[in-house]
Amino acid sequence: MLRTLRNGFLALTAISAAPLAAQTPIDLRSWTAESYAAVSGFPSGAWTVNATGTEVVQGANGQPTFFYAPSDLPSGVIEGEFRVSSGSGDDDYVGFAIGFRPGFSTNPAADYLLLDWKGGTQGFDFGAPSCTPGSTAYRGLALSRVRGIPTADELWGHVDLNTVPCSTPADAVTELARGLTLGATSWAANRAYRVRIDFTPSRVRIWIDDVLQFDVAGAFSIGRVGFYNFSQGEVTYRAFTQRCEASSTVYGSGYAGTLGIPTLTTSARPILGTSVDLLVSNAAGVPVPGLLLIGVERLVIPSGFGGDLQTLPWITSSFALPVSGAAVPFYVPLDPLLCGAVLYLQALHLDGGATYGIAFTPGLELAGGL
Repeated sequence: MLRTLRNGFLALTAISAAPLAAQTPIDLRSWTAESYAAVSGFPSGAWTVNATGTEVVQGANGQPTFFYAPSDLPSGVIEGEFRVSSGSGDDDYVGFAIGFRPGFSTNPAADYLLLDWKGGTQGFDFGAPSCTPGSTAYRGLALSRVRGIPTADELWGHVDLNTVPCSTPADAVTELARGLTLGATSWAANRAYRVRIDFTPSRVRIWIDDVLQFDVAGAFSIGRVGFYNFSQGEVTYRAFTQRCEASSTVYGSGYAGTLGIPTLTTSARPILGTSVDLLVSNAAGVPVPGLLLIGVERLVIPSGFGGDLQTLPWITSSFALPVSGAAVPFYVPLDPLLCGAVLYLQALHLDGGATYGIAFTPGLELAGGL
């Protein structure tokens, strides 16, 4: 079992994030700019990085634009500062993207999180190529989910306008939450704000100047982190760092056996270079065989045996499950490539009291980190 779980983490080295360490400075010279299609009078973003890669300025008052990292980061902590110059003379959107991927501005399957902060409430209709009606952007800090290829009007108002032919039901911006203390507050020009974004595929927490603004749970797509501006120029992002943080999160639904739904948890966070006990409870009330599933995606797959699989397993391993439950130690390799990598686990066991003879635990999301 220990070797199986170790191999599960090692299998991620080919697809996980780039090497990380605690508080690693981000070199912005390797980042990429991408903008949505231009609307009349709104140019593409203009991202200029300084010579050392510690700072980038977006100078254009233009269409929605991103500046994103060179590789996916499934989980981690991003920290740094941003500031809007008073010379911009504007009060529009500054922010960040989580889970963005190259080409998402033209990808109908795009799915990412958008953190944006509006300086002042304003209604606007952007016109061609948008065929949607205008919308109102409200001042304050918001967290939204973006799907498909929304129009400028939809990004502006955090809405789904669903207007043929330029917007379908799959193209939408859904506001998930407003900032706890900044949800209706404008940003201030020439003020440096400190932001911390702590995220996994199942939870996002965001602080501004050490005040928690968002703590949102869900099933979020994996991708890259990036900076975001919309109709706002003269924005500086500087001194950003990233690190990975170990986490263990139960998700999804299980399926009951004789004594209820079995559980799958860990005794501690999966910190790189440490051993952690994987704890599986027994819902049958008698010793039974069990099966551990290990995958790299969070999914819901009907099994045909009552419960749903919470991941598509890359690796499976059988184990003996005593009446008192199992506590299996496993080692998380001390490998920087596993910093921020995520595994998804689920346990099943035979149970004569279950409708179809099998009890299912909920899923368990493990993020390797420090």
